Amino acid sequence: MWKNGWRPLLLTAVLVLLGGCSFNSPEDLYTVPKAAEDYTNLQMEIDKVRNANAEYAGPLTGSYTQPVQLMDLDGDGVQEAVAFFRTTAVDNSPPLKIYIYHQTEEGQYAVQTIIEGEGTAINSISYVDLDGHTGPNGETDRELVVSWRLSDQMYRLMAYSVSGGEANVVLPAVSYTEYTLMDMDKDNQQEIVVLNLNTVEGICQADYYDYREGQMVLRSSAPMSDAITGLVSNTKPQPGYLRNGEIAEPALFVTSSLTTGVITDIFAWRESDLVNITLNSNTGMSDGTFRLSNSISIQDINADGYLEVPRPIAFPELRPTGSAENFYSVQWMQYDLSGAASVARITYYNGEDGWYLTLPDSWQGKIALARQDNSGSGERGVLFYPYPAVENQEPQPFLAIYKLTGPNQTARAHAGNRFILLSQDDAIYAAEFIDGSGWDCGLTEESLTELFHLIQPDLTSAS
Repeated sequence: MWKNGWRPLLLTAVLVLLGGCSFNSPEDLYTVPKAAEDYTNLQMEIDKVRNANAEYAGPLTGSYTQPVQLMDLDGDGVQEAVAFFRTTAVDNSPPLKIYIYHQTEEGQYAVQTIIEGEGTAINSISYVDLDGHTGPNGETDRELVVSWRLSDQMYRLMAYSVSGGEANVVLPAVSYTEYTLMDMDKDNQQEIVVLNLNTVEGICQADYYDYREGQMVLRSSAPMSDAITGLVSNTKPQPGYLRNGEIAEPALFVTSSLTTGVITDIFAWRESDLVNITLNSNTGMSDGTFRLSNSISIQDINADGYLEVPRPIAFPELRPTGSAENFYSVQWMQYDLSGAASVARITYYNGEDGWYLTLPDSWQGKIALARQDNSGSGERGVLFYPYPAVENQEPQPFLAIYKLTGPNQTARAHAGNRFILLSQDDAIYAAEFIDGSGWDCGLTEESLTELFHLIQPDLTSAS
């Protein structure tokens, strides 16, 4: 008795906490949750499936991983319930099933259609507008883009449109390495960009699928750089924008591994074709985006709405012994639709301590760096020196920036001529201008503080 009474309550809790699946607007977050009995019928329908040798099998990755989700698929203003199962019955039907329950006029849930798939798991699901259609209430309908996991290294992508009581396949099965949903041609509908990497045969390309007459069709393909060994691990392709005069054009930034480093291909829709705008036709590589590692992520470093690709350049060695620690300035390269690059900003990027400094133009080619750490007292510092140093004289720094942790942070941040750049709960960042170098860096405490920034978490990492 207790167990049966608990099930509707559990389902209600799942549905209320579905995040983006349960609520269409911020106002929905503040509405009173529906009574448990409103979902009793849905729970009964789900139990019928589970009692027939099926178990919950929610998607493994992505934004929608709950085993039961709510979404208005047909644009009629009423949310369907989408439930994910794996069957254990011994028969010839595919083991993975997506049940879609439609709510009737009486408020009861009934099975509308069932989507079946082969594989070991449902890898992910997305609900997007691929066809531009609207429902009877003028609401945009949503297609289901489903990734079926065949094995640890093999995935199959399909898309379905739910209407008229059945699910229609709008994207037949496509194998892929990675994919992205985005509106690349600016028609207010999502397209699918599929990346396929066959590193054995050396064929790696991006395929662009668009909706035409009831189907997602392959409209265009573009090559990726030669000699790539795979996509950079734990990083997804990044949708962004390129400049086209005063117009922002959608683009996809794809970073791949080479045996010698990493390289980024940038894809855009140009003159009705998918184009790799950074590809050098002579070398078959996006040479301008090559770098030794992916330790610095692509990001919008100057917050102008356009992604920049980092180009690290080593600072000159303070003492050219060949064994000094390497420091790098980073040129942040911004690309336009033609593939031309320009420097948007130059920084010193201190990933180890979690901060970066925008470098004034007057510093370019005129500074060298060294570390000054005292780990025992929770003090990590970087010293900035004029370069080249005066011959036959010991180099003198003109600036020091510290990350202070541990006890007495505030007192240490004000020691001597130090001043605070930024405070956090677990660390204080401080700096001081140092006399004796004979070089005017042109900054004040206020202007240095404006140039100092914390490195933000990389939100593009694969989940």
